[in-house]
Amino acid sequence: MAIYSDWGLNLNTKEVWQEYPRMQLQRDSYMSLNGIWEYQITAGRTLPSQDAWKEIVVPFALGSKLSGTSDQLKPGEILWYRKQFAYMPTVKHTWLNFEAVDQKCTIYINGIEVGSHQGGYTPFSFDISHTIKYQNSLVVKCQDDSDQGIYAYGKQKLEHGGMWYTPSSGIWQSVWLEDLSDHAVQDIKITPDYDEKKVYIDLAGNFTQAVINISAKGKLIHRGITIDAHYEAPINDIHPWTPDDPFLYDVYIQTEDDVVKSYFGMRKFSAGKDKDGHVRFCLNNKPLFLSGLLDQGYFPDGLMTYPSDEAICYELQKIKGMGFNMLRKHVKVECRRWYYHCDRLGLLVMQDMPSGGGPYDSMSLVYLPNIFGIRRLKDKDNPAMGRTNEASKKLYYEELDGMLDNLYNCASIFAWVPFNEGWGQFDSGEVTAHIKSYDSTRLVDSASGWHDQGYGDFNSWHNYFHPIRVPKSDGRIFLLSEFGGYSYLEWGHSEAEKLYGYRKYKDKLALDEAINRLYDHGILDNIKKGLSGCIYTQVSDVEDECNGLFTADRKVIKIDEKKMRKMNERCIRRLR
Repeated sequence: MAIYSDWGLNLNTKEVWQEYPRMQLQRDSYMSLNGIWEYQITAGRTLPSQDAWKEIVVPFALGSKLSGTSDQLKPGEILWYRKQFAYMPTVKHTWLNFEAVDQKCTIYINGIEVGSHQGGYTPFSFDISHTIKYQNSLVVKCQDDSDQGIYAYGKQKLEHGGMWYTPSSGIWQSVWLEDLSDHAVQDIKITPDYDEKKVYIDLAGNFTQAVINISAKGKLIHRGITIDAHYEAPINDIHPWTPDDPFLYDVYIQTEDDVVKSYFGMRKFSAGKDKDGHVRFCLNNKPLFLSGLLDQGYFPDGLMTYPSDEAICYELQKIKGMGFNMLRKHVKVECRRWYYHCDRLGLLVMQDMPSGGGPYDSMSLVYLPNIFGIRRLKDKDNPAMGRTNEASKKLYYEELDGMLDNLYNCASIFAWVPFNEGWGQFDSGEVTAHIKSYDSTRLVDSASGWHDQGYGDFNSWHNYFHPIRVPKSDGRIFLLSEFGGYSYLEWGHSEAEKLYGYRKYKDKLALDEAINRLYDHGILDNIKKGLSGCIYTQVSDVEDECNGLFTADRKVIKIDEKKMRKMNERCIRRLR
């Protein structure tokens, strides 16, 4: 039985995903190219046929219900897109923007190649000023080897089932046009310094000077002019960003002929000891217990793409309403609007790097850690972890840097997670140092789950099968970064072919009681012993996994929301 979310059922294919995608560098010039395109699949080097084009709804990936297609791209095949559109540029430079295309692509405007990109999780742009006309033809050539190649693929697998999901191919986030003036701000990097009461703003662009205005709730608090790419602004009377009060400052930057809007939150992430000597996660120099959910970000109708911006807001508001203060975005990067909503709603985010490499050895990465407690295999050229190929390692760093650069400005992201459960893990000490050298303002969970080499800021454990215990302190924050995973199948709201989960229940009442018992005895009892955070698996059901608090279609919440909120409040109060 095919299931849809309410947003998918009410989708207007001609007005899909019209919201401005990049909220931390906004300008008035914007035209969405989302909607009905055409596509076809060819073998190898074969060019597309003029009579083989079929309709597809962008930005939903090939094979998703909301795309209107049922094809699945195979390794070695080429996915072609084309779109006819009219456009009248308002200034000299027109840029074509893609939020994400899986996994590599080449872009043509009016028969001329304008650029190419590799990596399925980062946005990219091309200046098409020299090729664009009033009437235009846009062609996108894509290739996606899913888990059979060397690119990051996260939870996608061609042979999916259980904990692995249907792959997305091709365009899976918004496509849009924007006009830039000669002296436009092309990029911005914002670094809050909570202790020094400053914010550092770094700009890129061909301008001679920039006027910077910072406001708080519409009141101007700072105005300055700079001729340099780097600018420091004092924030004297700080209004801190917290989950309870997610206050955001507005930034307006004006050059000779450009005006852009951005924002930031004044916050600090660190590790520190509480009054009992336990190492804790600290927000703005105060210990905060992290109570969150593992977030895969999949929908039954849109696959990796949310059906709408409204769907994002609904889900995040419900999570917030249940008392959770954080999410772990699991081996996936979302569209930039998802992070914007976390920033404004006040949900902390632990951001995973999408996994790659492979194949993985199940004995080393699943059975030894889960069943036998062997949690620390060496990660130097370990074939069990699937990343001994030098080209794969090099590409990992390129995709990692793309994610770090793309999400650097997000107020809500407090930690980066380069590796999960050994999937594609290698040289985690060097990788952790690389991340820290780029971003010293955030924490790093070097190896989530197991095969930790002792680096980073977290001693991060996954525990689905054993009583929860706090290990002896190693000077890092102890985080239960995955636990729970209790399953219950709500009939009529799932397409699961074989129910997958770590403990199965036959009704919602039994599930609700079991989850509350788990928090009562596994979480609350361990906070005073040094447990600094917990991440329950998971937000929603995904395909065979029916261990979500939401059903896959987001129409049913399986637990008592008020009870969950009270439990979260009890957990968070333990450190106050």
